[in-house]
Amino acid sequence: MWIKNAFRDYYKPKLRRTLKHEPSQSEMDRRFEEIYSQTNSILLVGVNEGVGIQFYEIARFTKEEVDGFRDNPEEYLLSSFGGGWFKLNFYEESTFIVCVNFKPEGEPKWQHLVTKKSDGPIPS
Repeated sequence: MWIKNAFRDYYKPKLRRTLKHEPSQSEMDRRFEEIYSQTNSILLVGVNEGVGIQFYEIARFTKEEVDGFRDNPEEYLLSSFGGGWFKLNFYEESTFIVCVNFKPEGEPKWQHLVTKKSDGPIPS
């Protein structure tokens, strides 16, 4: 599962220090489930602005909402938000875990979300 692989660098080193040995697969799986059960996510979209890219928040997801699309996130993003450069940031409560990038090809459907929900300037 892509989420478990993405989270590994977050939980494995601390688990290794806590256990004082290399964690078994079942120990890592158990720790992943503990963390994943408490996650929330923020979806950002990249907008070209001059020579750089600015990322704007366009959605927030609970763990249960992510469960609904975790088997095929690119398909979900494309059908819900269209094409673009997306960053899905995962948090354990308020602690950042990891950012996973997606770039589904297609017409963007997210522009109206940037102007209503984002912090910072509205893109030109």
